[in-house]
Amino acid sequence: MELERSIDISRRQSKEHMCRITDLQEELRHREHHISDLDKEVQHLHENISALTKELEFKGKEILRIRSESNQQMRLHEQDLNKRLEKELDVMTADHLREKNIMRADFNKTNELLKEINAALQVSLEEMEEKYLMRESKPEDIQMITELKAMLTERDQVIKKLIEDNKFYQLELVNRETNFNKVFNSSPTVGVINPLTKQKKKNDKSPTNRFVSVPNLSALESGGVGNGHPNRLDPIPNSPVHDIEFNSSKPLPQPVPPKEPKTFLRYQ
Repeated sequence: MELERSIDISRRQSKEHMCRITDLQEELRHREHHISDLDKEVQHLHENISALTKELEFKGKEILRIRSESNQQMRLHEQDLNKRLEKELDVMTADHLREKNIMRADFNKTNELLKEINAALQVSLEEMEEKYLMRESKPEDIQMITELKAMLTERDQVIKKLIEDNKFYQLELVNRETNFNKVFNSSPTVGVINPLTKQKKKNDKSPTNRFVSVPNLSALESGGVGNGHPNRLDPIPNSPVHDIEFNSSKPLPQPVPPKEPKTFLRYQ
């Protein structure tokens, strides 16, 4: 029974093992199939990689070719632009020189014209100055000159009148002085204060002479004062009226004041 049991167990295990083996074989076939598919895919990928590598190499060569062509075109274009710019610069330089010459010629013409205008203006200015210096007098200037001349004439008349009045008053003064000396004594005693005398004390009750008599005028006159005339006062120095002989017996008439006040014109 044990043997049978063990045989049954072994059979059962063998069956299980067989099933497991079949399962594993099936899985192995499946894995092999999958590996074959993967190998095919890898091979296909290798083919694609080789194709892409070839295409990449071709594209690289194409890029290098295009780059060289573009560089060459750029150099050619740059050369063309440089040549064009040089031509334009030459044209602009020529135009600039031409315009400069034209402007210089215009400037010279304008300068000559300005010199001519300046000379004409200078001549005109000299003519105007000559006309201004030789101009006629204005009516208002002539009127002002006549008014000023009239004022000067009136002033001269006023000054002459004042000189005559002054002479008249000087003569009247001398005449009155002569008559006064004839009527009154010509040697009066005049008292003056002498500031050189010392002041006495207040307690001193003795009388003081506050006045000191001056020397007699007649003595001075007899000594040569008054030009040798004992009955006349000293004449006014530098006065022309003392050179005239006066009539001492008849006094001069009193001065008559003017009826109209003297008016002085003032021109501003």
